Amino acid sequence: MSSTKYTIVVSGTLSERFVSALTGVSAQPGDGTTRLDTEPLDQSQLHGLLERLRNLAIELVSVQESSSPSPVSGPKVLVVGAGIGGLATAVALRRRGIDAVVLEQAPELREVGAGISLWPNAILTLRRLGIDEVERSGAVVSGGDIRDWRGRLVHRSSTDQLEARFGAPLMMIERGVLHNALRDALGDVVVRVGTRCEALEQDSTGVRVTLAGGAAERFDAVIGADGLHSVVRHATVADGPPKRSGVRAWRSVVALDPRLAEHLPVGESWGKGALFGVQSLPGNKAYWYAATMADRTDSAARTSDRSDLLRLFGSWHAPIPELINATEEGALLTNDLFDRPVPTALAFGRVALVGDAAHPMLPSLGQGACQAIEDGEAVADALAESADPALGLLLYNERRLSAATAAVTQSSRMSRVSHLRNPVVVALRNAVLRRTPAETSLTRLGPIIGGRPEATEPTRSRS
Repeated sequence: MSSTKYTIVVSGTLSERFVSALTGVSAQPGDGTTRLDTEPLDQSQLHGLLERLRNLAIELVSVQESSSPSPVSGPKVLVVGAGIGGLATAVALRRRGIDAVVLEQAPELREVGAGISLWPNAILTLRRLGIDEVERSGAVVSGGDIRDWRGRLVHRSSTDQLEARFGAPLMMIERGVLHNALRDALGDVVVRVGTRCEALEQDSTGVRVTLAGGAAERFDAVIGADGLHSVVRHATVADGPPKRSGVRAWRSVVALDPRLAEHLPVGESWGKGALFGVQSLPGNKAYWYAATMADRTDSAARTSDRSDLLRLFGSWHAPIPELINATEEGALLTNDLFDRPVPTALAFGRVALVGDAAHPMLPSLGQGACQAIEDGEAVADALAESADPALGLLLYNERRLSAATAAVTQSSRMSRVSHLRNPVVVALRNAVLRRTPAETSLTRLGPIIGGRPEATEPTRSRS
């Protein structure tokens, strides 16, 4: 295995104690950073050094081969999947001046879904990517209290504090509107629909991608944004299919009478093993979602109608039954929720994973799309900062793995809490939540919803 000298830039000025703990490294302090020049290392030794830096709570800025010149033009990158994560990645790559091609196996570009929540971490990222349409087309969430199924207050929301604390609000937007805004920001990025990635094979110079039908193409790097059943994940992590979480979900967008829209009680209502959430959307519309515990052995997805929902939620407080009755049968989306653990790495040589391909999460925090958008910017930043795509993706892994893992863990924990079924435990949960200050919840979630502290403004997009 060949060895290479590396230049690693880290945040802060390291003391002699830290430097002495890193065998074979010399340090040169700079303005707010320290440059570490290594002896020749193979890939395994490099990974070990980066792991020691992380254990010492030292933040990476960049990793370069010592002999690598600054790149004149970036690599050619393939993004597999044109959902929210894939399009966000492609937009971020374009903003960094990196050539990108997007493959989408569906015959046309469209996003299936209802509404979507965008927390400050996503809004701040979209601002840096120049996608202003989202804030013009969404609705700022001004409330989000938790109630019990009878409508009694359980926990007061702190969403009104988000903008003051993090610089951006929580917003709700229709999923299709967000997808269209990302599409409009692609510019000259090539998107090839009706094209399926079948296999990957990488070497020291690139990645050979085999397409359906047998054709093959080469790229400098591949980003897997192909969702829960990711082909790219299968080629890298190979951890089998996702597992059913035991939660079944329904969701829809409905038109409202203007009087109801004006006074819509937004937030979530929790019962025994079930919840129902409501948020306002522009144009006198509402996004609602519901979830219950389901048998893990049931079919992965099944049809459902309003009668099923009314059987489950018809006795809950107003306006929940009214929202269900206002939903058109064809607009009701039903599916079981799947889950899988976060892998031990998000990058594998010249291949990396983003979004649901990397870290699918239950929707309890509304962070799935937010984390995918952050991934897209982070992977583009990392590729722009390194002349070697493999090193750039390694930097992406160092920056995003722990943050994504925290979001998955917290989402799973919140799902368990919101779907408790034992009446005694439910009563205890509600009593604890009533006594928990809103500020406490905000502080706990801050590292997840507040955005990447190391994110930088993007370079000007190519003409």
